[in-house]
Amino acid sequence: MDGRALVRLAQLRGRVATLVRGGRYDVVGPMLGELVRADLALGLPADGLLRARQAAQLAEARGEALAQPLVVLAATLLAAGDLEAAAAAAALALTAAAAAGEDRSRLTLLAQLVGGAAQRRAGRPALARPLLDAARAAATGLGAAGLVGVALAELASVDLVEGHAAGAAVCFEFAAAYFRRARQLQPAVEAGALAVTSRLRAGELTAASELAPRIADAARAIGRLDVLAYIDGALADAALATAPEAAAQACALAAESADALPDSPVARDLRAQARLRQARTASDASDRARHLEVGIELAVGLPHVRGGMLLVAQLLALLEARAAPGEVARVSSAIASISRGDTDLAEIASLVAAPVAAAE
Repeated sequence: MDGRALVRLAQLRGRVATLVRGGRYDVVGPMLGELVRADLALGLPADGLLRARQAAQLAEARGEALAQPLVVLAATLLAAGDLEAAAAAAALALTAAAAAGEDRSRLTLLAQLVGGAAQRRAGRPALARPLLDAARAAATGLGAAGLVGVALAELASVDLVEGHAAGAAVCFEFAAAYFRRARQLQPAVEAGALAVTSRLRAGELTAASELAPRIADAARAIGRLDVLAYIDGALADAALATAPEAAAQACALAAESADALPDSPVARDLRAQARLRQARTASDASDRARHLEVGIELAVGLPHVRGGMLLVAQLLALLEARAAPGEVARVSSAIASISRGDTDLAEIASLVAAPVAAAE
């Protein structure tokens, strides 16, 4: 954590405590909101949630407008992963804003955006879409380009859930454009990368291939080598599926991009994917074995659900390619080793291991 940010957080907490002791509740509310933002920036969602709840309770006790503290509470609940409570708090914020005659305000827009994001992540796209559409329209009317980008990115995710990959690609591309307009370059390249993968998912290989270099250049320009590696990995997956003659080169490029990243959870995930791909394309048996062993080692080191997903995908690919029984057995054994009570992973491993063992 950044030392200066921690000092700032301590100062804020001290000032809030002093104001509360002095009965200066008129000043405490806004400062609690500042504390929430500081807590979330430092990766302290539990502390942020506590402050957001305190701010909402304080506003209610004083008979003050509730829309703003409820929006802050909803956003904090969303960041903490409590989707049901976030959706409920956003709905209450919308009601409070309407009661206060603020139904066209920025607060209403934020409540719609947070509520739509919570509904989408909770797996309710039909409830998410109208909220996100309303947020996009309101943000456009207010000239808030960054918020338009957020709404469009969320709508793109709804499209993906509903199986409309081409529509998602368009939304992600527009989201990237709005983020650039707002000079928010980090989310711009992330949305652009998701536009590439959505084009690939829709089978629009030419469009994806034309878009990918532009997004890769933009990512490189701001030092987002992880986004560059993500794009290279997506193109490698597409080559494996549709262009076997180009797959080895594409997979090697993806591995090179992943290996260039500084160590992080994202980098380890991308490296695991890259090595497992190379295990499928290497023509030399010793190279295949080396890539497979490194890929398994990296996958096993990931959170077990994610590692299991990668290994299950590798297992299915090996079975489809009629790979050597030893390779299939090695991956199946790795899945079993990380199942850790996950009955689905354990069942997959046992189902595959039985016929493989019989064949040997």
